[in-house]
Amino acid sequence: MKQVFERLLGLKNKAADRPDSGLKPAARTPAGTNRDSQHTIEDNSDNGTRRQLVQMLLRDCLRRHGIATEWVECQMLVVNSRSRGPGMYVRLVLRHWDTRLMTYALAFQNELLAAITQFEPQSATWLHGISWEFKVGDSCPYPDMPDPAIWGPPALAAAATAAPAVLPAADIEDDVMRDLKDLQNMFAARDASIEQEAALGAHTDFQPTQPSGLG
Repeated sequence: MKQVFERLLGLKNKAADRPDSGLKPAARTPAGTNRDSQHTIEDNSDNGTRRQLVQMLLRDCLRRHGIATEWVECQMLVVNSRSRGPGMYVRLVLRHWDTRLMTYALAFQNELLAAITQFEPQSATWLHGISWEFKVGDSCPYPDMPDPAIWGPPALAAAATAAPAVLPAADIEDDVMRDLKDLQNMFAARDASIEQEAALGAHTDFQPTQPSGLG
């Protein structure tokens, strides 16, 4: 794999240096445009070569592990980080949902990163990271989030994934009526307390009228 890519780069460079060799020379990047813009990657730039390298290594990893090459697409994003400067992100776009691939996604990502590093030891200077994007359409059988208990201990997770019990309509109605009765009792107790406090206040603020003495 490495030798094939190096041979391709060698032919490309020789064609550019020897216009009389019969091969069409590669178009040179105009002066002042060696740096790719934020949204585009020039084919003959360094980032263009890196994009071709990563795409070839991705296809090689997919084929080596028996994964359909159309399941994962590679996109390269040009970034300019304040801390690391200009570089690129590898974005793996998942085009087909498969639980097995999700299970081993981290292992696959690590292997791809190792392959890039092995082929290009200086990749740490321009490769800022790898991210994933899901464009699986309707092929994913889990469009909604599960019950929160699924993230807990296995026993709670099993209970959360089980079919929920359906209460009869009569039981649901009894529960509603019980809640309403509790609210009524609460409000009645509050009203009684207010009335009692008002009665005590009236008793202490007003004294019985006393007859005045005769002069």
